[in-house]
Amino acid sequence: MSYKTIAMSSSILKIISTDPSYLPDKIDQTNAKKFLTKFYKDHQIEFTTTDTTEFVDQGENFETVSCNLCGLDIEIEYWQNAMNNAYEKQFTDLTFVTRCCNKITSLNDLKYKWPAGFSKFIMSISDVQNELDEKNIKELQGILCTILRIIWAHY
Repeated sequence: MSYKTIAMSSSILKIISTDPSYLPDKIDQTNAKKFLTKFYKDHQIEFTTTDTTEFVDQGENFETVSCNLCGLDIEIEYWQNAMNNAYEKQFTDLTFVTRCCNKITSLNDLKYKWPAGFSKFIMSISDVQNELDEKNIKELQGILCTILRIIWAHY
């Protein structure tokens, strides 16, 4: 008898600040978790804080990266080189010069299809099908005192 392993894919709703260095205090984290539990009580809610900034990816949802200044697509190899340079500095400096318009911008400000970003604080909710509506996102932003970015990751 043989057994076949079936890989289960999962979707994760990740919520980060648009400020890569943002870290909420423990009280704000507790209040944010209580707030999210109202909407996702049957799902695993995990908060991760790190000492260094990390790239918060969208997994298999990654499609393209485009310039936030001129709108043109950025070649993946060029973006990967900029990512490698930033990684060598532990993502403390996310700036680079775009090839398309020859201007300085941030890897965090680029337009990722699907959204991605950089953060030291990540709120993750596993296997959800729906995200918070605009009103609830604004309320969560108020709790955490930061503007938030929603990232749908699929693995």
